[in-house]
Amino acid sequence: MLHFSDCRKETRRIDDRHYNVTLWYDPKDETEILIRILSFGQMIRVTSPESFINLIKERIFKQQNLLQT
Repeated sequence: MLHFSDCRKETRRIDDRHYNVTLWYDPKDETEILIRILSFGQMIRVTSPESFINLIKERIFKQQNLLQT
C-alpha cells in the first residue's frame, strides 16, 4: 500500500491472500497511477472502471509491439 500512500483509498480484505482496493486520484495523475499499477504485473487485477482497464490494455499492447520490432 506504500505505492499508493498519496492516494485516498479504501481497502477490504477478501481472504487471507486477497484484498479489494478502491483508489481515488487526481485525473492529471492517471499516467503515474497506471505505471504504478503495471509495476505489480500479474499480482494485481483491475476490475473497474472500464476506461482505466482500456488504458492498461493499450499500454500493454504498445509494449508488446515494441518488443516484437
